[in-house]
Amino acid sequence: MMNIAIYPTTLSLKTSAYTLAHQLHLPIILKEDEINAYDYLLLLTPDYLGLQKVDSQAKPIYVDFLSEKMRYRLKHLSLKNEALARALGLKKKAVAPRIVDATGGFGRDSFILASLGFDIIILERSPIIHALLLDGLNRAASFTQTTQRIQVYQQDALLWLNQTPRPDMIYLDPMFPLKKKSALNQQEMRCLQDIIGEDIDQTDLLQQALACAISRVVVKRPRTADYIASTKTPSYSLIGNSNRFDVYIT
Repeated sequence: MMNIAIYPTTLSLKTSAYTLAHQLHLPIILKEDEINAYDYLLLLTPDYLGLQKVDSQAKPIYVDFLSEKMRYRLKHLSLKNEALARALGLKKKAVAPRIVDATGGFGRDSFILASLGFDIIILERSPIIHALLLDGLNRAASFTQTTQRIQVYQQDALLWLNQTPRPDMIYLDPMFPLKKKSALNQQEMRCLQDIIGEDIDQTDLLQQALACAISRVVVKRPRTADYIASTKTPSYSLIGNSNRFDVYIT
């Protein structure tokens, strides 16, 4: 179990930090000499909410939908270029589907789908990751209307999917093995695993998704990884350079 505290980088953010600490049920620290008592800091800065591993020299991790890399991807955005959109069978003139991203994380794939004009529901069960995701969306909202097509819920997908109307499509992006990722994403994935833990219920989630989705479930996997469930073979897969999308027609 990771010890996590909220740390405002300026005293002007102290009130906001206390509000966040109350929402997340986390302690707050105001002095640097208290930092080493914790594994992670949830940094509240004037620019973003970030996650910082205490014993690491790496920069804090935060959700940034306005980064240079994301801007480049959005500039070249099209249904044809986005493998996930093709895996979901999305088409411009079709009736708008109800799409659920059941393992939200940092929300990049959902932001891309929303940028293509589709409404997305994101589920994220970790209160901390949910707070980081909301922070990123709130900052992006000042620059783009894309965020208006995204709804975010801090919910366990297994419970949520069982209690709401059936979505047309469900997207699952369970935790990747670290060795399959770049150095930057290894840092992100280590933090996610530390905060959330391993996706030990991913097989159950697939079964629930298959029972709920009206048309299809799409699962993102490393290119050479096993299927998420050995007893269930996808209808087909779209294979890229490093990842693939397993498509289960329901």
